[in-house]
Amino acid sequence: MPRGRARDKLSGSTAPRMSAPSIVTDLAIVLGVAAVTGTIARALRQPPVLGYLLAGLIVGPYIPIPLFADGERVHELAEFGVVLVMFAVGLEFSLGRVARVLPLAGVTALVQIGGMFWAGSALGQLLGLSSVGAVFLGASVAISSTMVVTKVFDLHRPPDEVRALVLGVLVLQDLVAIVLIAIVTGVAEGAGLAPAALLATLGRLLGVLAAVVLLGLFLVPRVARRVWAIRSPEVSTVFALGLCFSAAVGMQQLGYSPALGAFLAGMLVAESGLGARYEHLVAPLRDVFAAVFFVSVGMSVDPRLAFEQLGASLAVAGTVFALQWLLVTSAGLLSGLGLRRAGHAGFALGQIGEFGFIIMGIGTAAGVVPAFMYTVIVAASVLTAFTTPLALRVAPTLLAGIERRLPQRLRTNLSLYAAWLDALRRSDGRSPERRKVRHGLRVIVLDSLAVSALVIAGSLGLSRGSAWIVSRAGVSPAIASAAVVIAVGVLVFPFAWGLTRAARNLGGALAQSVFPEAPRGRADLTTTSRRAMGVGLQLAALLTAGLLVTAVTQPFVPTGAGVVVLGVALLPSALLLWRSGGPLGEHVHSATLALIEFLRRDDHRAREPQLEDLLRGLGSATTVRITEDAPAINRSLADLDLRARTGAVVLAIAHTNADVVAPTGREILRRGDVLAVAGPHDAVARARALLLDPAGIEEDAGEFGADDADEGREAGGVDAR
Repeated sequence: MPRGRARDKLSGSTAPRMSAPSIVTDLAIVLGVAAVTGTIARALRQPPVLGYLLAGLIVGPYIPIPLFADGERVHELAEFGVVLVMFAVGLEFSLGRVARVLPLAGVTALVQIGGMFWAGSALGQLLGLSSVGAVFLGASVAISSTMVVTKVFDLHRPPDEVRALVLGVLVLQDLVAIVLIAIVTGVAEGAGLAPAALLATLGRLLGVLAAVVLLGLFLVPRVARRVWAIRSPEVSTVFALGLCFSAAVGMQQLGYSPALGAFLAGMLVAESGLGARYEHLVAPLRDVFAAVFFVSVGMSVDPRLAFEQLGASLAVAGTVFALQWLLVTSAGLLSGLGLRRAGHAGFALGQIGEFGFIIMGIGTAAGVVPAFMYTVIVAASVLTAFTTPLALRVAPTLLAGIERRLPQRLRTNLSLYAAWLDALRRSDGRSPERRKVRHGLRVIVLDSLAVSALVIAGSLGLSRGSAWIVSRAGVSPAIASAAVVIAVGVLVFPFAWGLTRAARNLGGALAQSVFPEAPRGRADLTTTSRRAMGVGLQLAALLTAGLLVTAVTQPFVPTGAGVVVLGVALLPSALLLWRSGGPLGEHVHSATLALIEFLRRDDHRAREPQLEDLLRGLGSATTVRITEDAPAINRSLADLDLRARTGAVVLAIAHTNADVVAPTGREILRRGDVLAVAGPHDAVARARALLLDPAGIEEDAGEFGADDADEGREAGGVDAR
């Protein structure tokens, strides 16, 4: 039975009496217990977050331990932690950085949110929830935890690329969460999912964001620089926190999450160029109230009720952990991240966020979701908060082992695909194909909306349409229902076909911008690479659009029907991509032989135009010459773990007396060897540093985010071509 607290009544007596417990008492209890449990967790080589969750169980109302903190007051204090963490995240994201990470994070976020919303809705139906309850569960599990991720990243810092991707996805998730909260609030109040209301919500949100950003850009960076110029840490800290909480309150008054306001404030301060310095000032206070947040989560778990609903909690937690990893990794691979970075990001995002508590709380308070589901969500969140740091600890070793066991051809093709997309992201954006890209994106969006609308309309009108056919034709209800489904399928088909064609054209246009056709009179040697890249991008576009359509229509169709249709729709593109791997492998082999001949020459300055075209399909392969003092001498590529640690691939080795095409990794490197290294620009830079810089050898093999070498450096006789 929850413990209570006797409160003194006001009286006119002036005699001394024991003061009632206050917020100071609650804070002392929470931080005192959290300090002990957090220290124990660290002593056991576990993240402090787990200790803070345990502290919440200890000081909460459900375990008979003579330590008790007021849950409502601690929850209010915990909101400080959410606000401060989002402010700190914003300090890492200037608008320029957001623009750079948005294309990659946007695809990953759309795939992840769409897939998890569908999975949560389907799981809700399997657990016996109503259609509305399933929607609430889907919305709750679609958003990861910024609090958990940022705290775990402090302990297990990932490579900068992974960190930028994950934080970019989290920012987009938080924006989507605000829209989801507005939608589920309308559902809980009986407003339904009217398209007009949804569009109005999105339009208002975008208008508010645009107004805040435009106005803030004129004021906040200038003021932040002037305040910092005073050179007073105290004043700078007060300014930063004042701006943080003022923006949070402003957004709350407009009906949005305070966390969004805090994030925008941090992002505007980052535009001053002083984001890292302000982050250093607010970090201690952020850490304190982040601990309070996790304690408040632990306090809300009733162990007895959680045990009764253990099966449902494990089902939700297992679905979140496994499917988050699968979705994020798949999206990352199709976006050119490579297995190591995509898988690392997938493990980092495998938990339920604090917005999930808010969304499920709205549903339970309105009575449209059973009350026990809030406990299920909290318990699943606690479980995934445990699994996230454990998964990130073993992620480098686990992913490296998986990658080593992939077929050599698949590993090479993944590296080349990543290099092609890296070249696409580094392009100046003035490609003549940009008009086709814009048109393709517009058609994909419109056709996706049309397919979703027709499926939902067909589902809502199924009963009425079947009854009308039965009354007119006198057939059985089953035949009438089948006729309605067929009619909806006929109406959907043109839009679905248009969506497929638009995805194919989009992939082809983007591939064309990386591999333009050869001038007339010259053989086009990049056809194979262009085709493989186009099919991969086509599959990425179809997967993104298909998952969103499946997620939106899930509450209106039988469980699993949407994902089956999506799988059938993606199968041709997936088979085409797999079949393109064979010709691509032959192309890589031929190009590598030509590259070997080139490496054997004494004069590397002159290249034939055909060789340029051939090598461009290898991701602008770079040559690295092993010099006399290089630490890689007398070591093999397997010993160096070059592929796993850098993301680059060695296509060939020109030995002094022999050549090796498609190295196995067991070849011993000698002085004077020339390696042909391919992959994304940053991956090649890391490989160069690993081969020639002793610091690259000493780096922990589990951390593959070594600092990039200077782009134009020629250290130890490197020929970068």
